[in-house]
Amino acid sequence: MRQKGRNNGMGRLLLAATVMFVSTAVAAETVESLQSCMQANVPKNVRVQKVELVATDVSGAVRTLRGRVYALRETQGEQSMVRATLRIEAPEYLAGASYLVRQAEGESADGMYVYLPSVRRVRRVSGDFADGALLGTNFSYYDFKQMQYAVSDATLAISGHEEVSGRKTTMLDYTPAANSGSKYTRVRSWVDQQTCVPLQIEFFAGEGARKRLSVPSAEALRQADGHWYASEMEMVDLIDGSKTVLRVLGLDTEKAPPARLFNPATFYLGN
Repeated sequence: MRQKGRNNGMGRLLLAATVMFVSTAVAAETVESLQSCMQANVPKNVRVQKVELVATDVSGAVRTLRGRVYALRETQGEQSMVRATLRIEAPEYLAGASYLVRQAEGESADGMYVYLPSVRRVRRVSGDFADGALLGTNFSYYDFKQMQYAVSDATLAISGHEEVSGRKTTMLDYTPAANSGSKYTRVRSWVDQQTCVPLQIEFFAGEGARKRLSVPSAEALRQADGHWYASEMEMVDLIDGSKTVLRVLGLDTEKAPPARLFNPATFYLGN
């Protein structure tokens, strides 16, 4: 009987130690640490992704765009700031269309800029325009900013943990600032705990989800130079059923693009 008592006492000690370890691990997971881990997937040196966007509208008609995403992470003091530019190469009538995101600390909103060849001028993206369709896809200008982890004008909070595609995730909620002009009342990301890549993002307008961005499976996660990214993702309009699939066709790291790609005055001039 004494042996059984000692075993029970040891079991309680192990259980207490396990609970303490788990509690400490959960407490150590903060919004700041999670956001830093996500942004660390954007390299300090420029990464160039060759991308394809296949948009299917409500009638079933399909349109394909191809281009490149240039992204890098700059350090300013203790803060990491993301810069990202999407430049379209095809179809021909959209070639040269460009979109720039610049995360900024201390501004009322992050900088977003778009250049369309048809109007031949740079426009700052704000207000209702930020929620408009990005070159006719299901992605809005705000969505693209969210995908690049370039969000400073929002309140962030961890809201729980769930499994997505058999992987453990942390749910991170973004509440856009009142002056952001976004129609979204809340954005929730399910962030993979192993890679810090969002496996699913839902965009809420009011109480209901308006759109959902998802990675098809864990097999779509890729790693390049120690940085993780999703090689495929799908944005679905939960109201009308239209969708856009974004695929990364390859990485181009042979030549660093010029700094003008991240300058609001020159980003549309290309490589």
